[in-house]
Amino acid sequence: MANLVGIKKIFVAEASSSDATQMPAYGTSYSDLGDVYQETASLKDDDPTVTEHKSETSSKKIILSEQGSTNITLSLMDPNLELLASYFGGTISGSSGLRKWTRPRQLPSKNWAVRILAAEGLTVQCPCVKITPKFDITYSSKGIMLVPMTIQCQEQLTFDESDADPTVSL
Repeated sequence: MANLVGIKKIFVAEASSSDATQMPAYGTSYSDLGDVYQETASLKDDDPTVTEHKSETSSKKIILSEQGSTNITLSLMDPNLELLASYFGGTISGSSGLRKWTRPRQLPSKNWAVRILAAEGLTVQCPCVKITPKFDITYSSKGIMLVPMTIQCQEQLTFDESDADPTVSL
């Protein structure tokens, strides 16, 4: 079995305000992150910070290592107004067919939980992440609207063999 080959679906939910180390319960709190543009998703650890302390009077050394950040990067393609409001904040106004979204000047301070179902292999989840979106729109006959995102893990990742849909209560 391959460990991670393609993404089946990514789900997000608001992180637990009482315990950000626990994944939210399965059910209606989860929603689809949106359509991920082909071959833009990756999960990477930043290099650790290594500090080496040496004694002046002996050969003693103390080496400390601090784990780097773990980030998931991807691009959403062609998001709707609801997805834009979820990740950038702001408000949607107007009636059907005439709605508009007003983007705020500052991103909301919001913690999310994320669950990534792989097409094959292990499911990855993190109970507390920060999602930082930005625009990348190409205005041309071949351009589309992309929203590159950095999803910075604030807690430990869990890898498991279950590919259960978290929107369905257990």
